[in-house]
Amino acid sequence: MRASLSLAGPLLLAATPVLAASCPPPAGAPPPEIRVSLSTGVAAPVYSGELSLARIAALAGNPRLGRGSFITGLTRSSTKVAITPQIWQVDMGGGRRCVGLGRVEATWRLDPIRVDIASKYPPGGCNYRVIRAHEDEHVAIARRTFQDWTPRLEKALADSARAILPLATGADGAAAVRQLTGRLMQGLQPVLDAYEADLNARDGAIDTEANYHRLNRLCPTW
Repeated sequence: MRASLSLAGPLLLAATPVLAASCPPPAGAPPPEIRVSLSTGVAAPVYSGELSLARIAALAGNPRLGRGSFITGLTRSSTKVAITPQIWQVDMGGGRRCVGLGRVEATWRLDPIRVDIASKYPPGGCNYRVIRAHEDEHVAIARRTFQDWTPRLEKALADSARAILPLATGADGAAAVRQLTGRLMQGLQPVLDAYEADLNARDGAIDTEANYHRLNRLCPTW
């Protein structure tokens, strides 16, 4: 079973927008082309046999135990997004400046991946092997889904960055960067939500009562 996917990223600001009306680029020239890069990473799974059956069932959000539910193992994964925009600025006088995106560097990581196998089933036995094989399917699904959605997240990041035109602001550069980061994250959120829904659907395809019964029949006792 897999549970507890979470998505983390910069906080979206709810205050009055820092950026206001559009402004001309430096010296009236076309705005510099925005360079966008996305780096990714996938953590190695960490296996643990410390949790009880009851604790694993509680973490999975399913109170049922035993042969009917097969809540004997749990894979938990989460992704983290971080965005670092770099800006250019042109002094417009009167305490205002023209601010635009110059470069956007982002990271997206599948980290951590934690696999818990109930302490009742130590390594070496039939039960452990069956549980481990099932949870490793969830690990493979998490990795494959992450890889499948990486190009879509990269495209969403590029589209979001290039949709942000140079704007005039009276705030300092740090405040402008925070506001731009929030706007970039807003552009990514629909893709992140769709990724999570797809991952849940893929996991659900192997977390069925029929599959649990099939797995339980592979060992003589539970």
